[in-house]
Amino acid sequence: MSQQTLTGSHEAPHKDAGARLEFVVVAIAVFLSPMNYFRPGFIYFTLGDFFMILAFGVMLVRNRVPLRPLGAATGLWFASTLVFLLGFTISSVVNGNAVDGSVGVLQYCFSFVILPCILLRRTMEETQKLLLIFAIAITLAMIHGSYYVNVSKGLNDFASATGRLRGVFERENEAGALAAYSIVFLLWLRATRRIGLIVLFLLVPPLLYGLLLTGSNSAFYLLILGVGLFVILTGSVRATAGMFIGATAFFVAAILFGEHFLPEVFLKRVFSAVQDGDLSESGTLDERVFLIYEALGVGNRTVWVGLGMDQYEHQSSLGAAVHNVYLLTLTEGGMMSLIGLAGIFCACYFVIWRYRMFFGNAKNTALSLTVLVMMPLILNTSPHFYGRFWFVPWMLGLSVCLTGRVISKPQAEADDTPEQSDPWQDEPDLIGAGRKVY
Repeated sequence: MSQQTLTGSHEAPHKDAGARLEFVVVAIAVFLSPMNYFRPGFIYFTLGDFFMILAFGVMLVRNRVPLRPLGAATGLWFASTLVFLLGFTISSVVNGNAVDGSVGVLQYCFSFVILPCILLRRTMEETQKLLLIFAIAITLAMIHGSYYVNVSKGLNDFASATGRLRGVFERENEAGALAAYSIVFLLWLRATRRIGLIVLFLLVPPLLYGLLLTGSNSAFYLLILGVGLFVILTGSVRATAGMFIGATAFFVAAILFGEHFLPEVFLKRVFSAVQDGDLSESGTLDERVFLIYEALGVGNRTVWVGLGMDQYEHQSSLGAAVHNVYLLTLTEGGMMSLIGLAGIFCACYFVIWRYRMFFGNAKNTALSLTVLVMMPLILNTSPHFYGRFWFVPWMLGLSVCLTGRVISKPQAEADDTPEQSDPWQDEPDLIGAGRKVY
C-alpha cells in the first residue's frame, strides 16, 4: 500500500531530486518576490509570482501541499480571508466596478491562499535558508539602487526625481520597509547562530544605507521599532545594552557630524524633522493627513457596503488612494472586509501564542511577534497590500513558529493491509520534546 510517513530528520526533504527541485524553485521565488520591476506593464504579475506558481505546481505534483499551513489557526485564517474578500466582492458588484473587483480579489487570493501553503510548514533548516535568501535579495537590490542614486544619476527607473532610492522595488517607502524586515531577519539568524558576524557585517551596512537613501520616515521608524522590539523580546541583557549604546552613538554622531556621512535625501526628509521636532517637514505628511481625514468622512457612508475595489481614488478630491490599509479597506470593502482583516491578524497572533505556550523558544517567538507588530504598523502608511513583496516577509517571519514537521513521499509497503495515517500528524519538535501542538 501507499502511505505518507513522518520522519524525524530535518534532512529528509533533501534525499530525492524532487524535493531538491521544489526547494530550489521556492528559493528563487523568495529571492525574486520583492522585485516588482520584472513584470509586464499591463498586469501586476511579477517574475517572482511566476516562480511561486511554479513552486505550487511542483508541490501539488509531489503531494506536498499542506492542508493546514497555519496549524490550529488555519480555519480562522481562511474564514477571515473569505469574509475579507466577500466584503470587497459585494461592494464591487453593488457600488464599484466588477472587473476591478475581481482582479483585486484574485490578487488577494493568490497572496492569502497560495503563499502560506508554499512558505509555511517547512523544516527549520529550509526556513533559515529562505530568511537568509530574502535578506540577500534585498541587500543586492539596495546595492543596485544605491549605484543609480549616487553614480548613474539622471532620469532612470531606480531613483525618483528627488533622488530617493526606488530600486527594483519601484516604491520608496516599501523599499525601506523591506530593508527593515531584512535587518531583523539577519539579527535572528545571528542570534540562532545560523550566520557569523562576518556575514552580518557584510549584509547590514548596505541594507541600512539603502534604507537611508529611500528617505522614508515610516521605514526609519519601523527599523527602530523592529530592532528594538526583537532585541528586548529575546531577553538578552547584553544585546539590549549594546542596542541602546549603538543607537545613542548613532544619534549623537548624526547630530554632530550627520552632514558628513548621512545621505542628503535622508537629512532633508527625515533627520531634519527629528532634529526640529516638526513632523510637518516629513515629506508628504500634509497630503497623507488630508486623505486620512477625507477617508474617515467617506467611511461613515460605507460601513455596510463599500465603494468597491480600487474605487476610492475616483471619489477622492486629490485623485489618490488613502495610504492606510484599514481606512482603505473600510471605504472600499465596508465593515465586513475590515472584520475579516482583523481576523487574519488574530490568526497569526494565535499561532505565536500557541507556539510560545507549548515550545517556549524566546528567539523564534521574538522574530514572529516582531514581524507581526511591524506589519500592521507599516500598513498604516500603505494602500492595498496584495503584492507578494508584503506577504513573503510576513509569512517567513511567522514560519519559524510552524516548523519541525517533515512530510516524506508515500512509500510502498510490503504488505497489502490497509493502514490509516494522518500526513499532518504531529512530530516531536526539536525544541518541544514531543509535545503535540497542531
